[in-house]
Amino acid sequence: MPFFIEIIGPPGSGKTFVSNNLEKYNSNYEKIFYHSNLFNLYSKYNKTNFLRFNLIKLKIFFRIFFYYIIFIKRFFLKKIYKNNYFFRMTFLLYKNLLSIEILKENLPKEKYIIMEPGPIMFFLQDYFYVNEDLSLNEIKLFNKLFFNYNILISLNCNKKTILERLNNRKRGLPVRMKNLNKSQVDIVIEKSIKIIDFYTNSANKICKIIKIDSSLNIDKINETIIKSIK
Repeated sequence: MPFFIEIIGPPGSGKTFVSNNLEKYNSNYEKIFYHSNLFNLYSKYNKTNFLRFNLIKLKIFFRIFFYYIIFIKRFFLKKIYKNNYFFRMTFLLYKNLLSIEILKENLPKEKYIIMEPGPIMFFLQDYFYVNEDLSLNEIKLFNKLFFNYNILISLNCNKKTILERLNNRKRGLPVRMKNLNKSQVDIVIEKSIKIIDFYTNSANKICKIIKIDSSLNIDKINETIIKSIK
């Protein structure tokens, strides 16, 4: 079975950028990182037969259903955005979990699957947009039932850098932040930094954690990650 890496961080911390750069890295001319969000590029690796493929989809459906039953409280949290993004975010989770499972089935054990966006970010991000705080008990329950990864890469940088990146990137703000005013965006960023830090510190006994200052040069970031996982 391949190794699993999830990259977490506040919006604008560089999760996708770092993931895509790692995905391009080769060791001795051999590819070792596979980004779950780029699964369409890996169709040649998919040897899963039709029956097994549908069983995997069914497994993911029940996993997501079980998740919502356990954390049903989230349906009743008052978000600062007006639109309902439940189905959109759930489909994104389903799509990435399917990609992760197919890669897991077909890649050899010395490879690394980069989960971005992954289950941990899906679990954390609801609390970026509410007044309530994520409790340690919720984190412990999530980790006990759903955490099954080898390496956690936690990205962070200062709020100013994050805001500059969000304002300059081509796709703009994350979809749930698009209709927020400047004050609300600031609150979301501050809350997300706090939550990422809280979760990272709580997970230090269950997996290898690599903390990265994502304001560094991307070559330096890649070098730090490569050295840390060896």
